[in-house]
Amino acid sequence: SPSPSSTTTEVPELPADRPIKIHVSPKYEAATPAPLLVLLHGFGASGEIQSAYLGLEKPVDANGMLYVYPDGTENRIGKRFWNATDACCAGPVSNDVDDSAYLSAVIAKVRSQYNVDPRRIYVMGHSNGGFMSYRMACDHADKIAAVASLAGATFADAERCDPSEPVSVLQIHGTADETIPYTGGTILGNDHPSAQTTVDTWAD
Repeated sequence: SPSPSSTTTEVPELPADRPIKIHVSPKYEAATPAPLLVLLHGFGASGEIQSAYLGLEKPVDANGMLYVYPDGTENRIGKRFWNATDACCAGPVSNDVDDSAYLSAVIAKVRSQYNVDPRRIYVMGHSNGGFMSYRMACDHADKIAAVASLAGATFADAERCDPSEPVSVLQIHGTADETIPYTGGTILGNDHPSAQTTVDTWAD
């Protein structure tokens, strides 16, 4: 839960069935542009669960940041997901969800209400959310300064990612990961590149 002196604001639109909460550090001052962190949960989780698991509110508050942890939509079996890349993780019934546009609107919404530093907008994701962080870097390099992917990977087809400018990348991946293997593999019938290939692709 938010620290006692911080503020979490409900935003009921954007669209109505996909609200967000904007967490505001107690160190935030409207006169000073603040960095923004967007956290993307893993497949089947939620923004609130992912945020609590990683414990990010404390460092966010300590560093004067703005923070959002939106939810993906539910697929046909009731699991929340992000329609991220060709490698992960939407199914045939749910691959028409435009999460890239949705998350861009989330960022725009925060910017409309708070003084966000446009040079310090960051996206962090776990697993399916990590794949989505790379999608955001590909699609919105003009907005995203950096991404951090925990157990995610970039597009399987590197040609499908053409960022308009450089984006800093942090790839965090354990070699014992059996769900999204470090050396690459297949998830829900789709191939994904290895952690090393992901990093090499972005370095290129």
